[in-house]
Amino acid sequence: MDATGMLDGMTGQPLYRRCPRRPGRLWFLPALVLFATGLAAQPVVSWSEETQRLQAGNVTTQGSAWLLQLTMDDDNGNGSLPSSYRRWWHCRVDGVSGGMVLNVRIENPGYTDIILPAWSLSTDGITFGPYTRVPTSATPVYFGGRHAFTLTVPAGTASLRLAKYFPYTVTEKDAYVAGLVGQPAVRSVSVPGTSWQGRPIEMIELTDTSVPDTGKRRVWIHAGIHPAETTSYWVVEGLIDFLTSGDVRAAALLRDVIFDVVPMTNPDGVFLGNYRTNALSVNLENQWGWPYNSTQPEIVALRTQLEAFMGTPSGPGANPAEVVLNLHSTHGLSWPYHYRHSANPSWHPTSNPSGVLPSVNALETAWINAFKARSAFVNQGATASSSCGSPTRPFLECMMHDRWSADPSWTGSPGNQPQVMAITFEGTYGPSPMTSWNTPADWRQVGQELALALGDHLGVLPSFTFTTSGTGCAGVPVLSANAANLGGTYTGFFVVSGAPALATGWLIASTTLVNLPLPPTGCPLLVYPDTVFSMPVTAFGSASLQVVGTPGVNLDLSIQFVAEVNTGSGFAYYPSNRVHVQVAW
Repeated sequence: MDATGMLDGMTGQPLYRRCPRRPGRLWFLPALVLFATGLAAQPVVSWSEETQRLQAGNVTTQGSAWLLQLTMDDDNGNGSLPSSYRRWWHCRVDGVSGGMVLNVRIENPGYTDIILPAWSLSTDGITFGPYTRVPTSATPVYFGGRHAFTLTVPAGTASLRLAKYFPYTVTEKDAYVAGLVGQPAVRSVSVPGTSWQGRPIEMIELTDTSVPDTGKRRVWIHAGIHPAETTSYWVVEGLIDFLTSGDVRAAALLRDVIFDVVPMTNPDGVFLGNYRTNALSVNLENQWGWPYNSTQPEIVALRTQLEAFMGTPSGPGANPAEVVLNLHSTHGLSWPYHYRHSANPSWHPTSNPSGVLPSVNALETAWINAFKARSAFVNQGATASSSCGSPTRPFLECMMHDRWSADPSWTGSPGNQPQVMAITFEGTYGPSPMTSWNTPADWRQVGQELALALGDHLGVLPSFTFTTSGTGCAGVPVLSANAANLGGTYTGFFVVSGAPALATGWLIASTTLVNLPLPPTGCPLLVYPDTVFSMPVTAFGSASLQVVGTPGVNLDLSIQFVAEVNTGSGFAYYPSNRVHVQVAW
């Protein structure tokens, strides 16, 4: 029977066409044994809720503690998948009480690196608090092919949820996306396609709708093609939260850029508690290769949308994507990193298909440098090298390179379209620069930093640049300049010291330079007075002026301060050094 429109009584989620899945079996000792030994009610392990997955959960006594043997399961219970795909576990434990000691063993894992688990606690088994890392005293130890750690249940706790790392659910995504509707920066929330089980795959488009799209740059970002690589979801949330914040830098980005963000590429895999595959046990990451005809519905949705944005060499899209970011998480490393594709000057799609053109490699390097400059967290990581999966080239980045960036008819006359910077960014489950173990807040911060790095990479963020030409004549005023973001507004500050007390002060600006000696010192006027601002001098010989940046204005000019003194028999002039100013807004 078609279950569409019905609700799951346990989770409250819609009943979609679901893959066969092993039920959340419960292991417990016979009640007679419990009564005979005088033990309190024992913990009960289950894994039937959203994103939860185990193969078995065996509970036995171990002295005064309880031994929980949690056996990991393959995605969809599919034992034919590689063991490296078996990297997600998440369950619920009921029947606990404060002070209870749980000796946890993670059996049959597909990973060996140490990750401090996360838990969510409940006093009534109904309402659960946010996930946090378990105490560091419970840091797992890997031995004998299993991870082992010990937890002491906090006072007042009746139930808990326990996971390898912070989970992220379809329900959370749905609530987040619903909260974006009506935001001024959000142009649309569309559904390019649905998953195999019928879940929507949303795309959020953000830009300043008061500015025409002509000339805007397009950035494509998708998260969670591997469903339990959850750092990617918080990077997306951090990015979108920043773009919708009203910050002046976000406003500048939205004026010049169209952001298309797919917050969850593989919702079936998320709901089912898979680590790497969709509901059909397919690794979607490898479904992008030639002849570009994968029938996996998640890939069809994203590929079709990207093709529409890009167009063809003979008919390019109005705003083709210039940046494509593929967000993941990885095991075995402490710090986030990128896969940069190796430069191959002799690249050819059939005879020499390894890596990418050097010009594309250079774009990737520029992007990595921009991101590292913005993020202390990202700056900790190394950069891995990739051949782009040669010779099969099954990845999204390879498709963007081979179909567009490497096609001379795309980059050449008459279209002269830009090459695409397409790259994978990998989050990690270990430390952060500020804490011993990272949290979702760290990844949301990375999302904001990613937005700013995109502005740097594309050259669309407002900026003030000041270059001083020298110190000027001896004994004359000294002009300095700097800029700051005050309350969401970029402002330039011009400060003078060493001027004659209470003199009349002028700040002059022009693109035209002169060299005109002024009386009485002969110190020269260096800037033609095209524009003049009053800048009175205090009794201490100082002066200051604050200039607010105006959106849409780009300036490249020189400025100079001149103090004017009425001597009674004439005027004396004391010009400062010259400062070159570049304003890009």
